[in-house]
Amino acid sequence: MFGWGFNPPEIIQTWIEEHYDPASIDGNISLIYERDDIRLCTIQRAVPQQKLGFYAYYHRKERFHYIQFNDNWESSLPYRAGIKNFDRIIELNGVNIEKDTPHELRSRFSADQHLPVQMLVCSPATYIHYRSTEKPLHSHLRTVHHVKPLYATSTSDSDTNAKKEVSVGHHNFCAVQWENSCTISTVPQSAIFKSPEFTHVNDVCFIETAGHYRKGQIIFKGSCTILEQLPNQLFFYLFTFIDIQHLYTAFWGLNSRLNNMIQSCKNLCLTFDEKTDPLLMKSYSSYVNQLIIQTSIHCDFSQFPNLHTLILCDSNKKHLLQIKSEIIPNLTHLSLLLGSKFIPPQQLICDIFSNKFPSLRHVHLGRIDYSTCHSWTTSPSLQCMSIFSCKSMSILAILASCPNLHHLQVHIFSSDNNIFTSSAPLNHPLRRLIVWSNYTELYFNDIDRFLAYTPNIEYLYLQTVYSTPFIHLARGLINRLHHLSRFDCYIREILTRDDRVGNLTSIHRIHSCFNKIKCIEENEKCRIFST
Repeated sequence: MFGWGFNPPEIIQTWIEEHYDPASIDGNISLIYERDDIRLCTIQRAVPQQKLGFYAYYHRKERFHYIQFNDNWESSLPYRAGIKNFDRIIELNGVNIEKDTPHELRSRFSADQHLPVQMLVCSPATYIHYRSTEKPLHSHLRTVHHVKPLYATSTSDSDTNAKKEVSVGHHNFCAVQWENSCTISTVPQSAIFKSPEFTHVNDVCFIETAGHYRKGQIIFKGSCTILEQLPNQLFFYLFTFIDIQHLYTAFWGLNSRLNNMIQSCKNLCLTFDEKTDPLLMKSYSSYVNQLIIQTSIHCDFSQFPNLHTLILCDSNKKHLLQIKSEIIPNLTHLSLLLGSKFIPPQQLICDIFSNKFPSLRHVHLGRIDYSTCHSWTTSPSLQCMSIFSCKSMSILAILASCPNLHHLQVHIFSSDNNIFTSSAPLNHPLRRLIVWSNYTELYFNDIDRFLAYTPNIEYLYLQTVYSTPFIHLARGLINRLHHLSRFDCYIREILTRDDRVGNLTSIHRIHSCFNKIKCIEENEKCRIFST
């Protein structure tokens, strides 16, 4: 029985798809390998919804993805960007897709359509050669040809006007923040691989710089020819990335407008080191909001009347003694980056936990001297605290002194059995708690004791060694913390195989926030649970 027609039954369509693949080459394709033909091709759409003009097929038997063009393929964006008919697809936007299903690859093409499309492709002959020799294909091979990026000059899906000339005035420029960097550069529009009429603020594009192509986000577009025409917003944004001593040297005194802008900036930073000119510093000290001390050379904090953030990277005693409310009355952020063995002066600790700095919200300290806890009062302004090392019972003292603390990070260097009668509220508003001890075991009673005061915790991180079943700890956490939505850990369970209770499946069943936990190491003596 035979015949023909349209729309065959679904079972027949499925059978055909499973047993037959569309052609992955044609008469113009050579399968004789002569040299590597691997290309990294970049395409920039004019608008996100613009189609690329090819189909991505999957050869089920040989398990590879490949390209087949539509009609008018010689004028399409991908072809002009270096992609050829029946090319094998290796990477898409820096991710190897060889093991993707057809659906997963289509999803990758559909996601982030506003971003450039970068594809690593190779010829069929090259693909066969690498597969037969079991060598991996990737974009870091020396034989990869980096094709110059191509951008669309119209919103047409075919973009057939391939010879359209794009004229860009030399006075047009963009401010760009480079990918994975805080660096900001100004580049001419002609260096950006996107048509000027389709280039907008916040676009991510490839940009030619020093003969290479880098990805960056456009944060400002302009067509100015002189500094005076730049808008205030761009100046303010750029000033946040420049240390004030360099800012003052470069811009102060050029005109009254720039002087006024520098004076009105509220987040200017000074890094005080051996290169700082103390005489010049007097000229701009009143505008410093953030001070970073990286030297033992003496610095007088009283000359910074608007100081809000102080970061000490050197343990000069004279600097520590200046941390007083009379000298820095507006202090909001204090960081003592002096190592886990550093012990701040007792008076400074008492001042911090007794509201001597009424504006202080964020502190990063060294080791807390537990003996001073009895003299603490309360500091209602403190919201975020990080302590390098303390005893476990110090946590209760901190909670009692800081009734509005939202984030607490502590490194516990020893456990103790001292009874501490805490005046911390039983419904403390703490939302995030990070506790780690490298070699000191935190017992369940220690953990449960301070969690009893913090039922509102939403995020918890624990790192410790643990000599009882981890699953018991997990159940105890859920019984205490009804608002817990995320849990991270690195816990070494010190139990032999015969003494262990439960497995990953049973832990995951306790609560959804434990689903990310993995057992990354297991031997006769211990298991390590981590996220």
